Amino acid sequence: MTSRIGLRSTGLVVFGGNVFAGFTGLLFLIMAARWLVPAQLGLWEVIVDLLAFSSYPIGIVAYWATRDIARGRLLGRTAFAAAITMSGLGILIYFVIATLTRSTLATSFVPFLLGSLLVPLNYVNMVTTSIVLGYRPVVNGYQLIVSEPIKIMVAYIALYNYHLGIQGVILGLLTSYLVTSTLGAYMVRGATKEQLQLSEARRWFRLSWVPAINSLPPLLLLADTYVASLGFGTAIAGVYQPAFAVAGVVNASYYISYSLYPLLLRGGGRNLPAIIIEFLLVFSIPMSVGLAVLAQPILHLFGTKYLDGSFGLPILSFMCLFQSISLVIDRTLLGTEQVDVGDDKSFGSYLRSNLLYVSIVNICAALVYLAGMFTVLSIAFSRGMGTPETVALWASVQLCTTVTFLAIKARRARRSAILLQVRTKVPYYLGSAFAMGFALGPISRLLLSPTSSGVIYGLGLCAVIVSGGVVYFGLLCTVEPGFRAMARLALKRGALWMKTTRDA
Repeated sequence: MTSRIGLRSTGLVVFGGNVFAGFTGLLFLIMAARWLVPAQLGLWEVIVDLLAFSSYPIGIVAYWATRDIARGRLLGRTAFAAAITMSGLGILIYFVIATLTRSTLATSFVPFLLGSLLVPLNYVNMVTTSIVLGYRPVVNGYQLIVSEPIKIMVAYIALYNYHLGIQGVILGLLTSYLVTSTLGAYMVRGATKEQLQLSEARRWFRLSWVPAINSLPPLLLLADTYVASLGFGTAIAGVYQPAFAVAGVVNASYYISYSLYPLLLRGGGRNLPAIIIEFLLVFSIPMSVGLAVLAQPILHLFGTKYLDGSFGLPILSFMCLFQSISLVIDRTLLGTEQVDVGDDKSFGSYLRSNLLYVSIVNICAALVYLAGMFTVLSIAFSRGMGTPETVALWASVQLCTTVTFLAIKARRARRSAILLQVRTKVPYYLGSAFAMGFALGPISRLLLSPTSSGVIYGLGLCAVIVSGGVVYFGLLCTVEPGFRAMARLALKRGALWMKTTRDA
């Protein structure tokens, strides 16, 4: 039997955990960026890409484990056994690609060797995450709240006490994977009640082509910094990555929809996507506007050598807003698809299903983006454009591609009678967000001084962000009665939870 899943409550916990992870992830990247030059930071991104490439096979198990567990088949033990067995293949893939990459970049093999330790842990971590999503998605928020501070602590000691450079960054991520997978496996141990079932594992691999295609788009999207590094040097990827990572905070709003996928797999109503998208926009719109306004002050934290990314950050922040909506539509189309329920369906049934449609559209989007990215970078470098303009062009390609293919998938969702129409509250969100944006300018000038030390500057920036949040939510509570009622309900439930905890 699966656990109970709340739509908004789970979404808020996981969203909160991912916002926290977003900020700690930025702190992690800031530490690395202040210690490493852009070329070295680009090399770190190459190692992360290699980890993603080598982890591609485990996507087969993760995909089917979530769908089966969400529908009440507690196959966690089978999924873990498959992950451990397949990690050997992942290590082999990693070393093959790492050897070829290292010869191209003409750099030391030591960081690549240490990075190989991430592969088996990532296999277990990905399967743990898939089980969490299907069985008890709220655990994802708890995992992040526990593991992220530990990652920061380990990275800080490795970088600033022992001066380990890239190796220190890898150790931080290694610790994070270990803590996340251990905590997650413990908290969803109820999903491992069924005995090891090799017949189910064989079924997963017999249908491996479905998740293999489904896992390809994110892998292709991750390849952008890898391609840019090989084609134009790691420095441009090193400047682009902090801007992209900062903009990625907006993507945390997607995790408000974290419970949508398992709820739809369990037969939830088709009006849920519209509820989730509207709830997502409450947070993603002000986050996008805030990052666009504070692009330079935020990137100043990474060091002046990364300020060239400030031209691209506003573009990337709105790209991430549309990307979050696109991910919700993906989850909706996949969650409402029933082709894999019951007896084995024909190959043709799978070809006509949303399981394949979503994958094909996302693969096309990734290929169009990579081709466009490579083209604009080639033009920019051949014409001697500055780094700020080059990063902005790169970001613009990603924005245009995301919006275009979002429209294509939304059309399919409407044809499938899935409700995506949000209500008329969005203008309130936009108005409050733009008012906040106007307020952030004078607030940042008042509280921030470029000559301040890193810690003082960071605290000042946190104060600016909090002030912006107060302005936005204050205005929204004033002008939008529905949000005011929702805020009162959330405070009442929070007070009740605290009282219950105290009494216990």
